[in-house]
Amino acid sequence: MFSNKMVVQSLGEILKNKSIFNIIISPGSRNAPIIIHFAQYKKFKTYSIVDERCAGFFALGMAQHIRKPVVVSCTSGSAVVNYYPAVTEAFYQNIPLILVTADRPKEVIDIFDGQSIHQENIFQKHVVSSIQLTEDESQLGIWYNEKLINESINKCFIKKKPIHINIPFSEPLYKTTNKLQVNPKIINFIRSKRSFFEKKKYYKKEKSIWKKSKKKMILLGLHYPEKNVENILKKISLDPSIVVFTETTSQVSGKLFFSNIDQLIFNMTIKEWLNLKPNILLTIGINIISKKIKFFLRKHPPIYHWHIGENYESYPDTYYKLTTYWSMPLESFFQIFQCYNLSSSNYRFQWEKIRKKRIKNHNFFLKKEKTFSDLKVLSLIFKVIPNNSILQLGNSMVIRYYELLNRKKSSIKSYCNRGTSGIEGCVSTAIGSSIISKKVVTLVIGDISFFYDSNALWNNYIPNNFRIILINNRGGNIFKFISEAKIPEKISNFFETKHIFSARNICKMHNWKYEKVSNQYNLNKVLSFFWKKSDAPFLLEIDTHKYKNSEILKKYLSYLSR
Repeated sequence: MFSNKMVVQSLGEILKNKSIFNIIISPGSRNAPIIIHFAQYKKFKTYSIVDERCAGFFALGMAQHIRKPVVVSCTSGSAVVNYYPAVTEAFYQNIPLILVTADRPKEVIDIFDGQSIHQENIFQKHVVSSIQLTEDESQLGIWYNEKLINESINKCFIKKKPIHINIPFSEPLYKTTNKLQVNPKIINFIRSKRSFFEKKKYYKKEKSIWKKSKKKMILLGLHYPEKNVENILKKISLDPSIVVFTETTSQVSGKLFFSNIDQLIFNMTIKEWLNLKPNILLTIGINIISKKIKFFLRKHPPIYHWHIGENYESYPDTYYKLTTYWSMPLESFFQIFQCYNLSSSNYRFQWEKIRKKRIKNHNFFLKKEKTFSDLKVLSLIFKVIPNNSILQLGNSMVIRYYELLNRKKSSIKSYCNRGTSGIEGCVSTAIGSSIISKKVVTLVIGDISFFYDSNALWNNYIPNNFRIILINNRGGNIFKFISEAKIPEKISNFFETKHIFSARNICKMHNWKYEKVSNQYNLNKVLSFFWKKSDAPFLLEIDTHKYKNSEILKKYLSYLSR
């Protein structure tokens, strides 16, 4: 049984032919044709998520994992606007989402008809395609819809960013048919593979600059797992004139890389930086978490900043000194710039010396620090995350702690919503990832981020091997860390969001397993069975509110540079 709306039939057949099968639907009435068509069509896997904001991030988590478009669909009106946080995150994280929104006919907008707003192009610059389909079921109308759908979905694949398909529906909405009435033409796309290797002769000036430079820094931001990228970077890391800086979201790991950036450079003096700053900065990937490296590179930039990446419509001039944008794959770049072994350079050695000293200080501080603070707790947790699993991280302090404390196991892939870096949707994203992944998924998150997105637990699809570790210090400490200004007590609540909430009753409501600990002995006890097979998802709440977490963190950072 199918919806009798031909525009929905066309959409379904084009999605099927382009191998897009995951459909997230929020209940409603105006989107009844979409629900009727996809929920009963065996080719598609449909999920019902009530809260549209959660649904958007749920879809983002799935697409983040499979690196293919996922469809998310809702009814008309205010429901549509609830997708906006997930849309902006997907846009800046380069994640392909297909937003299919049901709409009222254009003639009822602005006449005080319920759930009718201006939906056409509502996401504006945060999608790479925004199309308004027609209810015209003539041959010309069907052709027009199918042309737009093909073009838009192809853009979603090519750009790896969200698209918006808005479909007006007039009543009746619930009529069905047993036979498809459309057979849409499928327009495919083929991406050309330009061989830059054949044109190496055109880069004489740039090759000369690269070869002569004795200080080259490669900075890898948010990037999705690609084994060939890791192998290329490992090979060129052998050059003593090159240092490769990575972050937890870079998805590369190894002893050759400098992966704890803030641990290396926090409290570094300007004089020290000027001695170590690169001649060439080569950036790969997108957002960087470390504010400190951004500060140094903006305040005291290198002579040359080159960026490698495809599909940028505007140049990613993060440090305000971009000199060359290389619109090509990483492999092509390093085919042109063969690895030059500069035995006279000691650039890598200088950074190794700093790393060795700071790791020693790091280990000593954590060994002598006994306080059950966020720092101590997270240092213990990150050591025991299971091998061959997925780690999802909450924004604000958790991701920053992971950057400082992580000694990343190569088998663990870690993710965080660093497109716009908001706290909304962290739980929903992790749950979406857990449903599509066959591996154990663990979310480590702070209290404000968790409670803000607690509606994410309201669905019937969460696998029993999904785990949440909730660090509850009863208020956001991020502003005490990122701001050096003293905040008056009178206004501190507007920054810290102090509270006395616990996740116990939320877990009870959703039939989750739940444990709460407030000391190291009980933490170790629960961690000994936390990831074992269970008949329900499991949340571990860790209470650290008794301790001055921000002060302990600042002491740790100060000790690193001793």
